[in-house]
Amino acid sequence: MGLLNNRVKIMKRFVFLVLFATIYLSCSGYKEICYQPTRDLTVFSLPLKPHPLRLPIKRQPVLPTLSVSAVGDIMLGNHTIYYIEKYGVDYPFAATSSILSAADITMGNLEGPFTQGGERFQKKFTFKMPPKYAAGLANAGFDVVTLANNHIFDYGVEGLQNTLQILDSLHIGHCGAGMNLEQASQPAIFIKNGLRVAVFGYSMTYPSEFWATNSTGGTCYPDINTLTLNICHWDSLVDIVIVNFHWGSELWHFPKQYQKDFAHLAIDAGADLIIGHHPHVLQGVEIYKNRLIAYSLGNFSFASYSRKATESIILKTYLNKNGLVFARLIPISVNNYEVSFQPAPLNDAAADQIISLMRKYSQPLNTNEIITESGIILGDQIYFRNEHGAAIVSSK
Repeated sequence: MGLLNNRVKIMKRFVFLVLFATIYLSCSGYKEICYQPTRDLTVFSLPLKPHPLRLPIKRQPVLPTLSVSAVGDIMLGNHTIYYIEKYGVDYPFAATSSILSAADITMGNLEGPFTQGGERFQKKFTFKMPPKYAAGLANAGFDVVTLANNHIFDYGVEGLQNTLQILDSLHIGHCGAGMNLEQASQPAIFIKNGLRVAVFGYSMTYPSEFWATNSTGGTCYPDINTLTLNICHWDSLVDIVIVNFHWGSELWHFPKQYQKDFAHLAIDAGADLIIGHHPHVLQGVEIYKNRLIAYSLGNFSFASYSRKATESIILKTYLNKNGLVFARLIPISVNNYEVSFQPAPLNDAAADQIISLMRKYSQPLNTNEIITESGIILGDQIYFRNEHGAAIVSSK
């Protein structure tokens, strides 16, 4: 009996070992199959559907934007005549026309009449330009010029009247001067990108005989009532108001207090951009209530060999109904010993130097640095669309 029990035990152990060996070998075989090299996987792209838990992006309309390129003083007489007669009316703008024509509105200060005749006013410097040269402005992309300055009336009523006629024939807008004060105070009106734009011109320079009255022609002097009522009225009718001032002291790089006062007054009344001329050199820029003030853009194509007025900028500004979006300073050389009355864009170190000077001139006018080292000025907000078409608002 004991022998039989031992045999049963041996048989049970044998069966258990066989069963264990079978399971082990089976598992080993499965592992070999699992780790065999596999073929390349095929990836299937399923159409994306909105996830039920994803919050939708709130879409907001992007405000229409207007680009404005502004330049300084333009006078195509005297020394410039030789070059224009030799190379044609487009010569002064050949190096910058691609920049000028790219803006929605391009503007400058026309420092003198387009006329052959007229009675010369008795003062030290008087300017006039052959009427045929005006075609160069149109070809370069100028949309409007301000006539509010101390030279547009150098050849009297006849000179001004001839200028108005030639500009009208070329469909170039004008502001700041007329046959009486009512005409001189009217803005040039544009509709661009669905925006209504009014462009004013005011002269605060002597001689006072050039200032228009109710019965005599000339430029528009901005007494406080005329300025505020005019801007306020047109601000209620248009989307963007641009104001040009002829002011300040020649060859001064910093604005006088009255320039700042009138610039702020114009903005308080509804102006969205202020452009200054007359000093022939650069002055600083200021941001006031998210509106940009450029106190002086210096010369542009100006018939002078002055060694003190050799640097300038093209100011390209982007505006919407809320004011400044951003602006860019484009440094140019107006050193006529080098560029021969054809303003030329600058690059590299020469451009950096002008931007550095503009940062220096602008620092006292602002509580913070507003110009980047690359010459960009940011407004309160930047508006753009992302790849889905949604409005993105990015504060500076």
